[in-house]
Amino acid sequence: MLLWRHSAPAQRLTIGPVDIDAQASDFALWVVDGQQRITSIVGSLMAAGQTTDSRFRIYLDLDEGAFRSAGTRQEPPATWVPVSELYETVALIRWMRANADVLSESQISLADQAAKAIREYQIPTYVVSSDDESALVEIFTRMNDTGKPLSRADSFSALHSGIAGTQPTDLRSIARVPLEFGFGQLDDRLVLRCLLAFRGGDIFREDFHDEFNSDSDRVATFSEVTGLLREIIRLLQGEIGIPHVKLLPYSHIIPILVRFMRIHGTPDERVRSLLRRWVWRSAIAGTRARGISVVDVRRQVHAAEIDTAIDAVRNLLSLTSTEANFEVDLTKIHLNHAMSKINVLGLLSADPMDPRTGRLVDVRVLLAEGNPLQAIVRDRTDSRDRSRSIASRIICAPGRSQDLREALAIAAREVADSQLTDALSQHLLASGDDRAFLTGRSVTVMTAIQRHVDRMAEWGARDGRAISDIMHSVV
Repeated sequence: MLLWRHSAPAQRLTIGPVDIDAQASDFALWVVDGQQRITSIVGSLMAAGQTTDSRFRIYLDLDEGAFRSAGTRQEPPATWVPVSELYETVALIRWMRANADVLSESQISLADQAAKAIREYQIPTYVVSSDDESALVEIFTRMNDTGKPLSRADSFSALHSGIAGTQPTDLRSIARVPLEFGFGQLDDRLVLRCLLAFRGGDIFREDFHDEFNSDSDRVATFSEVTGLLREIIRLLQGEIGIPHVKLLPYSHIIPILVRFMRIHGTPDERVRSLLRRWVWRSAIAGTRARGISVVDVRRQVHAAEIDTAIDAVRNLLSLTSTEANFEVDLTKIHLNHAMSKINVLGLLSADPMDPRTGRLVDVRVLLAEGNPLQAIVRDRTDSRDRSRSIASRIICAPGRSQDLREALAIAAREVADSQLTDALSQHLLASGDDRAFLTGRSVTVMTAIQRHVDRMAEWGARDGRAISDIMHSVV
């Protein structure tokens, strides 16, 4: 690992699942290279047995002699010892006593060997004490010229991180800003592109050594990007109608919006409306082309760099089709596909209510825990396999498929309609005619998704200045 000895103010640090109130120090150690390793080590050795984060729920399987990662809801076998219990002798002895009735002598011996190896292992570490950052950059570059290279986001974080008061000055602190709005956390790579979009130039560039002129330049940039992200999240959740980052068909629109607002400021009502059209039309274009290329993203960033906001957004719109040639694909149900996200957004347009409680569903809460789509029909005999489509799913909190099915079949009219299920479909669901139910609901769901996309994309609409603005300028 590479550490930099430098002063640091008092602050609250988060290392994986662990929060630390650190005092001010003139000799703090800043992590330049090795942050992910430190996070993994601290998280697993301090919280493996308590955290719900599967990244740190690491166990030693004493049956197989291998380390395992336990899922969030998985209850590990009694012969799996949390690595956090291996870190301290007292804790390990306590764990062994509690599980003495299921452990063999060979398993106890294995746990002892693992504990000894962990406690005695020394991590090679370089500590740079020079105030001259150029020496740090040189060492960092040489360390990462061989072996597995760091990602662009890791490199940027290593070279340009720090704390100035309460201002965010690392990628992770900016990535967490959308959590304030229930929008979810951005990944480091996306945050990096937002920062580079704000700075101007190629957002995919890799040389960050001279990105900032000074610490104050860096702090100001991180702070302004944070403020822009707050405005962008409000725009996405409001006018554009995308409540969570997991439902964003293509993430590239966020750095493009950062660049747009950096140049043109907060958009007015007309520009917000046109930005909505651009987001939705480009999302549909992406599903047809099966993705957005780096060249396309660069072209859109450049399109935003023009004198006026209205001309900039018209430039963006000119790069997408105005023709209504969208086709719904109900087979897309996994959120790693842009069309699946569009499908979910179409279902959300009906303001779904949970059939068990009759309350409006907060999809942001569901997305924080996983996929918001819950199956109500599992008809494996259907030759067209409609059971593996959006038609067989509703948006609500997790529950047994049978329970959800029964609740939807007898739900009040308002609740059933919110789940795109008419009276006939309820009857078919209650009677067990799954094939007929899926056939009918496929049509209803497809129509709802199509209408929502058409309403948001406004195909063929006039993409210029508002009529009222033209009239004012004439007067």
